[in-house]
Amino acid sequence: MATLITGGSGFIGRNLIAALHTHREVFGDIINASRRPFSSPFITKSYPCDIGLPYDHEPEFECLRYIMKTYKPEYIFHLAGKATVKMEGNESFNILNDNILSTQKVCQWSPEGARVVLASSVIVYGDWMFDAEERPPHLSATNYKESDRTEPTSIYGITKRASEGILKHYTSTGRINGVSARICATVGRGLTHGVVYDFIEKITNNPILKALGSRPGSTKPYCYIDDLVNALLILGMNKRVSGEYNIVPNDSISIEQVAKSVMRGLNIDREIAWLGEEANWKGDNRLISVSNEKMKDLGWFPKYESSEAIVQAVKDMA
Repeated sequence: MATLITGGSGFIGRNLIAALHTHREVFGDIINASRRPFSSPFITKSYPCDIGLPYDHEPEFECLRYIMKTYKPEYIFHLAGKATVKMEGNESFNILNDNILSTQKVCQWSPEGARVVLASSVIVYGDWMFDAEERPPHLSATNYKESDRTEPTSIYGITKRASEGILKHYTSTGRINGVSARICATVGRGLTHGVVYDFIEKITNNPILKALGSRPGSTKPYCYIDDLVNALLILGMNKRVSGEYNIVPNDSISIEQVAKSVMRGLNIDREIAWLGEEANWKGDNRLISVSNEKMKDLGWFPKYESSEAIVQAVKDMA
């Protein structure tokens, strides 16, 4: 029995691989397929494999199919992809291949009946629930649920929604047994990118912290890595569930609160200089408030709220 991780060299992948190893009696040998070389004592075999390559005459195009045929994984966690809203140059072309094409390959080449957990994103919901001109007074009163419609506002969100559709098609035909994990911003040990990572560097090295947007900035949930990994394991092992599941803490916080949480973790105080609305990335969602009740029905309960997750992440990295 084997478990395949795509994108295991990334922040989430490394933490998930360590957790899978502790449940080896369930998940068996761990196989990794990542664009970047990655070695770990927890991995049985690791392949440098770019699964977003679009041309069948390129040597790496068949890499994933070879892995599937050789190891016949019973569990597949598809984490590989490009996670960014900011588009520059040919970024929009690359993200389509890295996210949509890679998902098609995973679904097409997986062993029949394999359990496939797709790393999707809560940004698939878009902004339709909230008035763009007025922030709702109570975030908890209006949360996106998995049954709500999706209207992504960025190319990244569109690729994730399309990937969910591909997974659902192959699941509905009985080819695979898939489920989509709608993930929010995640922080913790080994963090390599994102606003918290950037803020740590800026707060440490500058007397003033420059932040995108106008005070208090965008409002989003932030999940601690252990909470996310636990949720992925639950979705992987519970083969009777399908569809989409939000993996988020019980709250959302503003960029101003994020900055203050980072400062608290570093025990440093800095003035915040807001760069204005024109500095925001096009297509980014200003307000994300998401329900986690469906995930809780499976027995998952987050240990950390957003601010606590950020403070703990800063301590981890320090």
